Amino acid sequence: MGNPAALWSTDSDRDERHGRILLRAYREAMRSKRLILLWLILLHGVLAPRAWSSPYGIFITSAAVMDAGDIKTLSADIDYRFNPSAINALEEGIPLTLLISLKIRDPERLWFQQPIVEDQRHIQLRYQPLAKSFQVADLGSGAVQNFASLATVLDTLSRLRGWKFMGQYALEKNKTYEAMLRFKLDIESLPLPLRLVAYLSPEWHLESEPYQWRVEP
Repeated sequence: MGNPAALWSTDSDRDERHGRILLRAYREAMRSKRLILLWLILLHGVLAPRAWSSPYGIFITSAAVMDAGDIKTLSADIDYRFNPSAINALEEGIPLTLLISLKIRDPERLWFQQPIVEDQRHIQLRYQPLAKSFQVADLGSGAVQNFASLATVLDTLSRLRGWKFMGQYALEKNKTYEAMLRFKLDIESLPLPLRLVAYLSPEWHLESEPYQWRVEP
């Protein structure tokens, strides 16, 4: 009848099978060079030691609604401080998208009513490895600018000028409104593997405090 023990898997057999399964799964997951790179960037951002207060973020230093003939435009000055993981991701070809949102409310309205003005812009930072240059693209208008270095990109982005925001014709003259401007890195636009860990890393949560001021058309 043979050896009855042969009908059952030994611990050694099970370990060997489990090892093969794990090895196969590992190889499949690691096939993509880009996936490996993303996880390295990710782990660096999560596991690196942090101070209690992070030096990274987006800081709005000033904002104003300006008259430009028959239209109004928004101007703002911003200080961008990206963490090293975000910069590494950008230089490896992963686009970073900034979400800019503007709201203008009538203080005489109830708090739950819609703002008079509510507009957004999506600005994407890209790196072109072959050309060794950076691009800034307005995803709404399709306009693209090219830059030789990241420093020139951030210097240009630090001065927002001439934003013809939607809804401005609803603003009445001789009336005071409350405006709020906010900038943030759009984590939802990141590739999925990087997005998952970016949610866990405070250094990836680059978002300005709401900048508020009064507007008198």
